[in-house]
Amino acid sequence: MPPASVPGASVEAQRARILDELLQDVAFQLDAQGRLSFLGKPWERLTGMLVASWLDRPLVDVFHPEDRERARRLLDAAASQRSLAPREELRIEAAEGRGTRWVALSARALPAAPGEVVGTLVDVTSRRRAEEAVTTRERYLEVMVEVQRRMMPHQRPMDLYGAVVEPLGHVADASRVYVFEMHRAPDGTLLASQRAEWCAPGVPPNLEDPEMHGLPLMEALHPEQSSRLMRGQPVQALPRGFPDMLAPVLEAQGVKSVLLLPLHVHGQLFGVIGFDNCREARPWGPVEVNLLSGAAGALSLALEQRTDNALRMRTETTLRRTEAGVHLLIEAFPDPVMVHVGDGVLLSVNPALVQYLGYRDAAELMGRHVLELVRPEDRGAAQLHLGQALEGQRSARAVEMPLVRRDGEVVVADLVTLAVVVDGAPARVTVARDFTERKRTQAQLMLTDRMASMGLLAAGIAHELNNPLAYVLSNLDFLHGTVGPRSRPLSHDELLECRQVLDDAREGAERMRQIVRQLRVFSRVDDGKEEAVDVHRVLDSVTQMAASTVRARAKLVKEYGEVPPVQGNEGKLFQVFLNLVINAAHAIDEGQSESNEIRLTTFLDDGGRVMVVVRDTGHGIPPEHLRRIFDPFFTTKASGVGTGLGLSICDTIVNGMGGHISVESSVGAGTTFRVALNVAPPPPPKDAARRPGA
Repeated sequence: MPPASVPGASVEAQRARILDELLQDVAFQLDAQGRLSFLGKPWERLTGMLVASWLDRPLVDVFHPEDRERARRLLDAAASQRSLAPREELRIEAAEGRGTRWVALSARALPAAPGEVVGTLVDVTSRRRAEEAVTTRERYLEVMVEVQRRMMPHQRPMDLYGAVVEPLGHVADASRVYVFEMHRAPDGTLLASQRAEWCAPGVPPNLEDPEMHGLPLMEALHPEQSSRLMRGQPVQALPRGFPDMLAPVLEAQGVKSVLLLPLHVHGQLFGVIGFDNCREARPWGPVEVNLLSGAAGALSLALEQRTDNALRMRTETTLRRTEAGVHLLIEAFPDPVMVHVGDGVLLSVNPALVQYLGYRDAAELMGRHVLELVRPEDRGAAQLHLGQALEGQRSARAVEMPLVRRDGEVVVADLVTLAVVVDGAPARVTVARDFTERKRTQAQLMLTDRMASMGLLAAGIAHELNNPLAYVLSNLDFLHGTVGPRSRPLSHDELLECRQVLDDAREGAERMRQIVRQLRVFSRVDDGKEEAVDVHRVLDSVTQMAASTVRARAKLVKEYGEVPPVQGNEGKLFQVFLNLVINAAHAIDEGQSESNEIRLTTFLDDGGRVMVVVRDTGHGIPPEHLRRIFDPFFTTKASGVGTGLGLSICDTIVNGMGGHISVESSVGAGTTFRVALNVAPPPPPKDAARRPGA
């Protein structure tokens, strides 16, 4: 019977073909009831949960409650073959400590097994979070512009506080926003009373609470906190970060974190605008605080005009400053910002943009067209980006748009363009987020980690060089004495002995040459070049480099399979596996080399990837640390031994090559790292260059 006619063989062939067509990340298979019958090992890295605990469970259970119905519809559409390859980006609920993750769910039916579905889950959390960060900046900028507009004299409301607290509460994702005004008690004590409040749904108000009126606010704060408010600086803390007078009140109200922004009128502390978070103890970031402080400044200016009509001249100055609030906000914005009108003529730029593009003064940019800042080959994409904002969209984004600096250097930025009103006329504000410096910082961190590894191995490398150097010199001394001035020619036996001595010296010199080559490969910074790499040669170099560190702690066992070259960078892979081998050695106490081992295994997995496994019999990693080991600067090593960069950089390097790294560990039983790498494409035929059109 032909293999295709065997049902089992047909299903397996279809499954392999369809999984090969889908993105390779977390592969799964569902039976006709929607339960998991197969689940790929990357599931554990993605969710922090064991594969075994999810087999025979419905896949939809892992999705966020708000996304489960969408996931169910997608899987049903795939099972019934109503859609060729449905795909959705949904949230899943990972294990405790990992929070919510975003995945791209793709699925297809198995025609030979009605109702069964195969598919993949691809982690897109980093991209979604980056997009959310950009969206948050856009949202803040829009609200700040709206707050500034509301403070304009021609439409300033009677209830200044009410016009501010609600939009600021929404944009800051706060549970409660309120305003306290300062006043003096008969004895001269400075008191504060709540005058306005906005609360998120489900958060009880405090405006009518007697304790919120006549509160000795300055005494309820630590001296340094009071001093910051007096100087016009923000204060934020958890409830336990405040004195005993205030902390119990905040805890009774369910507050988990607080941000206080001062309101200064005529140079004096007039009040504070506060933000409570009752959901989580998270701090407000520097950009959020700066933007919210800008809104507090606009409110202060409005209060200054309203509360002192006698100072006409100052009121007029305040009026001009308030009308220019958008300009002040843009000037203080930490990212590069440009304001342009018409089809893209620059009206103004902030100091951050002038510095970012390497100009001496903003005047060098004023009046120029935005497209002049873009390379000629990218102007079509930039024009499309600006056109989207011009056509009335609230914002338009262009990811990684190259900009040209004054000196001709190209920097890469993420552009966000908003349609706004400046001085009563329509305009657009473009904010640029720099990607260039982040890439440079990443490269510098990789170099720092390499140098740290070199420092740890310095003594061992010196030992590895010293041994062959010693017997090379010894053999040369022997030859010098043997073939020096002699009264008779060398005998045949003496010539054979000299040849053997030369061969030994040559072998020692070759060993030193290999060590020097390994140092050159490891230390070079040509990180962009990728090529076909022999992973066994890399591993052999790593084991030779780390030999002195490993020797005192464990036996090193190589279990190499037949694997093809991988696509990658030799120096980067050297850095990855050196980090893993050194970490494995440090997990084992010195003096126990006979009872411990570090095993290096290579094989080709079922998906056609080259797998490199580094397994040790060391102390193991506690569960509470396991989910954080790939975080930058997280380390459990003693001070001065680990930088906390190694595993984070390993993860970055492997993912940058299109691979994957995962870890399993049990306390007292050792740790296993698995690195999956893509096979290098076959080289072009030797006669390709001679073929016409090649």
